[in-house]
Amino acid sequence: MKFPKLFSPGKIGPMTLKNRIVMPPMVRNYATTKGAVNSRYLAHIESIAKGGVGMMILEATFISPEGKGFTHELGIDKDNLIGGLKKLADIAHKHKAKIGVQLYHAGRQTHHNTTGKKPVAPSPIPCPLIQDPPKQLSSSQIIELENRYANAAMRAKEASMDFVEIHGAHGYLITQFLSSLSNKRKDKYGGSFTNRFRFLKNIVLKTKAVVGNDYPIIVRLSADELQDHGLKIKDTQQIAKELETLAVHALHISVGNYGSYTQGLLIPPMAIPEAVLVKYASSIKKVVKIPVITVGKIHYPELAEQILGKNQADFISIGRGLLADPEFPNKCQSGQLEDINHCISCNQGCITRLFAGQDVQCTINPFCSFELKLKFTKAKKPQKIAILGAGPAGLYCAFNLSNLGHSVTMYEKSKKLGGQLNLAEKTPFRQGITTFKNYLINQVKKSKVKIHLGKTIDLKNIKKINPDIVINATGSHAIIPPIKGIDHKNVILADKILSGNPKLKKKIIIIGGGCQGAQVADLLSSKKHQVTIIEMNQNIATEMPLAERNLLLERLQKNKVVIHANTKVLRIDKDGVVVKKGKGQTKIKSDQVVLCLGRHPNLESYINLKKLVKKIYNIGDSDQVSRINDAIRAAANTCAKIK
Repeated sequence: MKFPKLFSPGKIGPMTLKNRIVMPPMVRNYATTKGAVNSRYLAHIESIAKGGVGMMILEATFISPEGKGFTHELGIDKDNLIGGLKKLADIAHKHKAKIGVQLYHAGRQTHHNTTGKKPVAPSPIPCPLIQDPPKQLSSSQIIELENRYANAAMRAKEASMDFVEIHGAHGYLITQFLSSLSNKRKDKYGGSFTNRFRFLKNIVLKTKAVVGNDYPIIVRLSADELQDHGLKIKDTQQIAKELETLAVHALHISVGNYGSYTQGLLIPPMAIPEAVLVKYASSIKKVVKIPVITVGKIHYPELAEQILGKNQADFISIGRGLLADPEFPNKCQSGQLEDINHCISCNQGCITRLFAGQDVQCTINPFCSFELKLKFTKAKKPQKIAILGAGPAGLYCAFNLSNLGHSVTMYEKSKKLGGQLNLAEKTPFRQGITTFKNYLINQVKKSKVKIHLGKTIDLKNIKKINPDIVINATGSHAIIPPIKGIDHKNVILADKILSGNPKLKKKIIIIGGGCQGAQVADLLSSKKHQVTIIEMNQNIATEMPLAERNLLLERLQKNKVVIHANTKVLRIDKDGVVVKKGKGQTKIKSDQVVLCLGRHPNLESYINLKKLVKKIYNIGDSDQVSRINDAIRAAANTCAKIK
């Protein structure tokens, strides 16, 4: 076996796992508003369970209504929820996976619009991110919540769950008690370490009293809150040792809270290195003998095997990676490594949607959350399909339709497969784009798709080809607005910078501070150019996920990029740009001007072919300029329509 440690059995208390791969708790926002399991949730969990994971920890599951953090989060606060949880347990057990519930209360990290109630916390200090002032819990209310955790654990056991995980991480209620950053109480629940630990200690003891000493209990901890006066690794080592004394069976080590979220370590984006949190798990493992689970951008089995081999952790949590490819464990074990659709750490389909109050999806896996709705069907009558354009939408359609039994030919006007991904990968910290591009291209090359590069389809030869279906995925082109002076020789499109090696000068103005403009500024400033961004809106890169944007802005500041927001370009001169900011006009000097002003769909081929072919689909940017996840979703929906 290529990964003997990753696929060796492991024990947590009396429970034996078939391998060392753990699905960590991730809120999906799929449940009912009352926290009940539904058919959508069941289908999603089954897709992961059958993929070969060893253990599944269901998402942060509220033990009390005021502790709910998201509108469609799982709940375990009432007995009538046990039946749905039992169905989840049955699914996991059918596929020989262990499954448990993470018991959680948001504390101050929620909003009254979500719960209908005022948030509660150890002290009346608002969460720095959500800013909804909480009500301080009384001693009797604290005792009631301790009992609610224990009662929730009892429900989990009744639902045939194999274990429970107590959520003591990420700035939620238990962390709020543990940390002097959020706990300013003067009673027996505040002040000294012993007092701040009391809430968690009582929860563990009361839980053991109702489920028994042999029922596995895992506790999740933030090893470091990454904030001044917050929990540090030495504090968490002490907490870990106390929990081991209480006979907790395993520890699940993460970092951070909502206040430190934008640092990018809680859910690492592309700009954060792989396995960045392993050192924290390793530090905890040095002071305890019970198993330690590590997490945080561990996307590759080779890396997971190395972590286990170095004894830095006992189990590996892979969260977003199982959203991207639920079959990750099976593919690893069978050696199908090039067929893994690796998570690209974009955080757009998952956590960004969740924080926006939406359901969790996946940018690169259109089946995630659509397990019941999206179905591909083997061809009953194989169709002759021509795909125009080899960007993400075209590539995804090509290999899937070919694998379904259709005869697929792809035409790409450039000499390369990949479309806009070839440009997007050129800016700093976009290695995830390259990962996904390579996956799509490899899948196309493994299939029976016929590929024609450097070739376009016109009205004459479409009749000669005579396809049953045409899929137009011809992408988009850069917008060139009618600004006076835009035809000067010192003006260049961002596409040209990303697609080749144009001769660039020292002082560069970028017109347009959207995602691409900000990333091009990141690229040019990293190469020591003096960069200025001009943006009409109040902020730049607003489409980016929160943590990724924050890290980008930090880099731009470090590289002394000048940003002029709320600024309109009036004209471009040979030596700079004349702009209007407020009521006045001014000239900003530069040697070169780069245009990053968005894109328009390439509609010409679609319009010309629409009347000539039997059936045509227009997808991706050629239909509507948007993000990768929209292109892939449109491609998947098209594949589902073709029988």
